Amino acid sequence: MRPEEVRERAEELVKQLEKWHERQERGVLARLRRGLSETSREQAWTVLGPCFGPTAVSCPVYETVAGCFALHPLIWKPLDDPREDSKLNFGWTFRNVRLAETEGQKKMRDEKEPHTRFRRLLACSNSREICQHVRHAIRLARSKEKDVNYRKLFEDLWWWNDWTKIAWAKTYWSVPVDTADFTLAGVGTPVEEGPAPMPE
Repeated sequence: MRPEEVRERAEELVKQLEKWHERQERGVLARLRRGLSETSREQAWTVLGPCFGPTAVSCPVYETVAGCFALHPLIWKPLDDPREDSKLNFGWTFRNVRLAETEGQKKMRDEKEPHTRFRRLLACSNSREICQHVRHAIRLARSKEKDVNYRKLFEDLWWWNDWTKIAWAKTYWSVPVDTADFTLAGVGTPVEEGPAPMPE
């Protein structure tokens, strides 16, 4: 699948989720939330399949983004500049969560071990694994009432690779986007010079 097709799927999914939220379709949203559990995930398929086709059935990215939105439905307001909007990935969300948790302390970097949970996200090796971990992180974002860019989250979970990890890490640690020598030291994943190849 091409990147533009994944972007279109993300847009289609989130627009529909926003409609269900605005209409207070409680039954639909409840089934999507049940999709976050391994024991009841098939309930989400009854919503995702008819709306988005067979690709969405048993797809961890669809299940995760739809279920997380149903759990934490803050309506994302896209920025005027799409390039700036695309930088606000889940690293940005998690940074805001950590800042909320460390409020009143001198600096984020002064804490003994403030970034363990975020490094666990970066250590995930494939899309299915990161989807499981993101579900817990969304619950944390919900507890701190922090925004999530679900369109970008869908794309990142779909293409989960070293390039995506670096983008999240740069945003989380506020490293300038044009920094060339950035590494994921301690994560256990080798960093490539350029973007990892997209799956077909």
